[in-house]
Amino acid sequence: MSIFNKTEKKLRQELFKRNLTDCKDTVKELAELHEDLKESYATIDTVTENFTVFAESISAKLTPSEAEQLRIFSSKLKKVDKCARDAVRDIRDVLRTHKKRLKELQNEK
Repeated sequence: MSIFNKTEKKLRQELFKRNLTDCKDTVKELAELHEDLKESYATIDTVTENFTVFAESISAKLTPSEAEQLRIFSSKLKKVDKCARDAVRDIRDVLRTHKKRLKELQNEK
């Protein structure tokens, strides 16, 4: 005698299929998001470094207060760059985790 009757088994199978479909959709959307972020970050990857070099080259021509403001702005720009880089990495990690979970679900069939 089984624990679940036929209707409960059928419901479990339907929930499993729905869960699998949702997981596939999530992986697909995360992959698209990761590609978009990666492409966007690739286009601006060198901006911070180029700006820092430019700021250093003109800082001698500026007044001390202007040079300090430029240095502060440059450091804030570096923080923004780091956040963008971290976002790409984090989305990649979430995508990898969801792909693993999807494979586990597919193996449970």
